[in-house]
Amino acid sequence: MAGDAGFAELKRTVLKTIIARRITLGVFSAIALIAIFTTHISYLNPLFYAPVVWFLLTFPFKYLIERQPNAGSLHWVHAGFFIAEIVIITFLVNLMGGSEWIGIIFYLFTVIYANFFLPELQGYLITGLIILSYSALVLLEYAGVIPHHSLFPLHTVPYRSLTYNLITILAGAVGVYAPLAYTVRAFTSVYAEKNRALSARERELSRLSQQILTAQDEERRRIARTLHDELSQTLAAVKLEVAALRDAVPPDHRATIFTTIDQAIAQTRSLAHSLRPPLLDDLGLAPSLHRLGEMAEQAGGFRVRVTTDLSTRLPREMEGLLFTAAQEALRNIHIHARARHVEIAVQHTPQRVSLTVTDDGIGFDPHRPPGLGLRGIKERIEGIGGRMTITSAPGAGTQVKLEVPYATDHDRDR
Repeated sequence: MAGDAGFAELKRTVLKTIIARRITLGVFSAIALIAIFTTHISYLNPLFYAPVVWFLLTFPFKYLIERQPNAGSLHWVHAGFFIAEIVIITFLVNLMGGSEWIGIIFYLFTVIYANFFLPELQGYLITGLIILSYSALVLLEYAGVIPHHSLFPLHTVPYRSLTYNLITILAGAVGVYAPLAYTVRAFTSVYAEKNRALSARERELSRLSQQILTAQDEERRRIARTLHDELSQTLAAVKLEVAALRDAVPPDHRATIFTTIDQAIAQTRSLAHSLRPPLLDDLGLAPSLHRLGEMAEQAGGFRVRVTTDLSTRLPREMEGLLFTAAQEALRNIHIHARARHVEIAVQHTPQRVSLTVTDDGIGFDPHRPPGLGLRGIKERIEGIGGRMTITSAPGAGTQVKLEVPYATDHDRDR
C-alpha cells in the first residue's frame, strides 16, 4: 500500500509539472510574439514557434505518463520526454543562431526538471546529453559541417543593434527568468504541500504514540499496584497461616517454607518496583529516585548520589517518564559501565525540568546509537517538546540528560 501511495503521489507531481511547463512555455510564446511584433521580424522566425512546438510536445507526454503502471516505467517515459526535448531544442537553437545568440539558455528548464524528478543516474544522463548536443552543434557549425543560421541579420555590432537588444531583453531575460521564477515557485508549492502532509502525519503518529505509551504506563501502574498490594498481602497471609500450623510442621521444613515465602514477597515487591514503584504515586519523584538509588547500589556495587531541588509534585505522566529514564540509565550502567560512582540530579528551572544521570565508567563511542530502551524514552521526550542528549567517550564516563518543558504556577505568574 505504501508503495502504491508513493507511486500515485509521484505521478500526480509529474502531472502538475506538465501544467507548470505549459504555463511557462505559454508565457515565453507570448513574450516572443511581442518581440517579433516590436522588431518587425518574420512570424516564421523560430523564436516564436520554438516554444509552441515545445508546448505541443507536452500533450503526448501527459498521455503516456497517465498510463504508466509503476515508478520505473514512469521515470523512463519522463527521461524519454527529456531526450525528445533535447533533440527539438538543439534543432531550434541551430535555427536561432547557435552559439551566436542565447540558445544555451533554452536547455535550462530541461536540466532543472530532469535533476529534480528523475533518479540520480538518469538526471546525470540527461545533463550529459544536453552538454554533448550543444557542444556538437557548436563544433559542427564551426567546422562547416552544418550550416549556420542567424536569428536575424545584423548590420552593426550586436550591442549597437536595437533589434538584438530588444529581443535579448524580452525573449532572453524576461522570457527565461520570469518562467524560471514561476517554475521554482511551482516546485516549492508542490513540495511545501507534501511537507505539510508529512508534518500532519508525523503529528498524528506522535499523538498515537503518546496515547500508546500513556496506556502502557497505566497498565504498568495497575500491575505494579496489584503485585505490591494484593499478591504481597496474599503471600504474607500464607506465611501467617503456615505460622499457625507450626506445631504440625517439622522445624527444618517450617524454616524452608518461611524462607521461600519471604523470598517470594521480596521478589514480588522488587518486580512491582521495577514496573512502577507505588512510592512514585504516593510521595513523588524525589523519594522514588532515592529508593531507586539504594536498590541500584545493592545490585550494582557502585555508589549512587541523588540530588533534587523539586519543591512541588510534577504531573504523574512526567514523573513516570523521568523515573523510567533514570531506571533505564542505571540498568545500562549496571550492565555496561563498570562505574564506581553515579550521580542523579533533578533540577527545576523556569519552564523546564531536567534529569541528569552521570557515571564515571568506561564510556562508549558517542556515534553508536542508543539501545532500544533509551531510544524509546528519547522519542517520548521529543513527543512532549523536550530533548535528550547522551554525552560519552571511551574512558571518560557517560552523561544522560533529559529536559522537559514544565512551569509551576509560581513560574507562570512571574
